Amino acid sequence: MPTEAARERRRRTLLTYHRPSLWVLLGSLVVLQFGYPAATYGPGLMVLYLCVYAGVIWYGMRIAAADPRRHWPIAVAAVFLIGGGAWFAIQQDSPSATAGMLLGMMLLQGTLLVTLCGSLLNPPERAQTVDLLLVAVCAYLLLGGFFGAAAAEMELASPGSFADTAHAEVSPLPWHDLIYGSYVTLSTLGYGDIVPVSDWARSLWTLEAVTGTLFLAVVIARLVGVAGSAARDRRKDLA
Repeated sequence: MPTEAARERRRRTLLTYHRPSLWVLLGSLVVLQFGYPAATYGPGLMVLYLCVYAGVIWYGMRIAAADPRRHWPIAVAAVFLIGGGAWFAIQQDSPSATAGMLLGMMLLQGTLLVTLCGSLLNPPERAQTVDLLLVAVCAYLLLGGFFGAAAAEMELASPGSFADTAHAEVSPLPWHDLIYGSYVTLSTLGYGDIVPVSDWARSLWTLEAVTGTLFLAVVIARLVGVAGSAARDRRKDLA
């Protein structure tokens, strides 16, 4: 018979797979990672774009509150993003404010990515196939966002690390251009319009391309191994 401690650990793990929370996280990430052009249409839309991070922050804080001893970095990262986002909303032309926002984005997306990948590689028995798929998709989107923010931080610190071949006169490149470049690199499409120029920029996007390939090979293979079992999908609801 499971002990109270075992039941509590299982409850905390299943919080990661709470389906409505995962849908909120996925919806927020889709808007943030693919709706960023709206942020270029003025300060008002930029603020609205940042407000969408509330969904990501809510999910992160929910996981952190369930197990503070293991997931306290998520809470710290969420606080950084709230502070950096508020600073940037007030001073959108400030490089320091932009760097603060990007740092918060990196920290929160990175800590959530580690948590989701860990739970995906060792999922609870009661997690259903659809939950595993949602976790995997969210993790993949977080991966592209994390590297996009990292590239934008590098460009701010060292302008000219990346170049836009269609607009060679633009330096430093805007952060939203590097989110686009990040997903092009992650998916190994290689359009060649935004390219890494410095050695460290090339190293970063090489790492991203390799990481994206390994994600598909390892994590998706793990998904195939644990998903689809009758024991999982026979259950309709999670406790």
